Amino acid sequence: MKVLFLTQTTELGPSSRYRVYQLLPLLRERGIGGDVSPAIDSSLYRAIYLGGRASRRAAFFAAWRRRRTDLHRLDGFDAVFIQKGVFPGLHSGFERKIAARKPMVFDLDDAIWLPRQGGSTLLRGLHRESAVQEILRCAAAVIAGNESLAEYARRFNRDVSVVPSVIDTSRYAGNADSPVVGWIGSGTTLPYLKPLATVFKTLGIKPRVIASGDPRVLGFEVDFRPWRLETELAELGQIGVGIAPLPDTPWERGKCGVKLLQYMACSIPVVASPVGVHNQIVRHGVNGFLAAGPAEWESYLSELIANPELRQKLGAAGRQTVGDRYDLRHAAERVGAVLRSLK
Repeated sequence: MKVLFLTQTTELGPSSRYRVYQLLPLLRERGIGGDVSPAIDSSLYRAIYLGGRASRRAAFFAAWRRRRTDLHRLDGFDAVFIQKGVFPGLHSGFERKIAARKPMVFDLDDAIWLPRQGGSTLLRGLHRESAVQEILRCAAAVIAGNESLAEYARRFNRDVSVVPSVIDTSRYAGNADSPVVGWIGSGTTLPYLKPLATVFKTLGIKPRVIASGDPRVLGFEVDFRPWRLETELAELGQIGVGIAPLPDTPWERGKCGVKLLQYMACSIPVVASPVGVHNQIVRHGVNGFLAAGPAEWESYLSELIANPELRQKLGAAGRQTVGDRYDLRHAAERVGAVLRSLK
């Protein structure tokens, strides 16, 4: 079976990397090959998201040009897999044209029917939930990263499968068993750390932050490490306690918890907000802690910092959780089954 995978970015983008690129070798083992077409290439991604000077307008026009080209080569493929959409919440024309010619699988790992917090005011103003609904209706099948996303998708499509974002544990080594409290994310999600400012101050913590963007937006001091794909695993390996704070909003409830899985794959004990899929990934007191407010964050972090044996116990349980429930091969089998069902 030959599939055209239309991704938002190259493997530099976390969503495209986890939802498509890491699955491709295993899909080929299952007789599903084809081609991958990222809407924006690596150089433009670096320029926009990793400290360059390009505007997001450049990404918009690059995606438009690439997808117009892709429309002219659909005949060479049996199906099309679209990761999160061409212009989520803004325009559904490309997806409707594709679906009229080829069976289309639509994959989403965010609540893209909602306007994103932050970013361009113009894009938030232009956002149309109906554009996402149109894509869901015309897809032959939908793959959702969690049950919350699937519940919404089922309102518009009968063929919805849940395939969580997963981690290739073979790439992740153990952590340094240190008391270093760390967080990995992006420039757009840096504000998630702000509510913990008083917790860090009380505990005397300068958290290690692995991310793009400007850490000065936080308003407190951090040990900042610019995110790079080639250094990501080495940086993660130096964290002793992984944190995943989230506000309890509709957008965040749609997230798929990848940073938790990354920590756990490194046997890093975690403390997370009890929001959305975090409640399914973390078993409180077994493979990590769920902290509902500043007092709980302070309590669980101080306990983990002071107790190496507890860090080791929860970290090992977290690694087991990823291996048992978020296995790369199982995800590839489920995505492959959806694609094969289109023939």
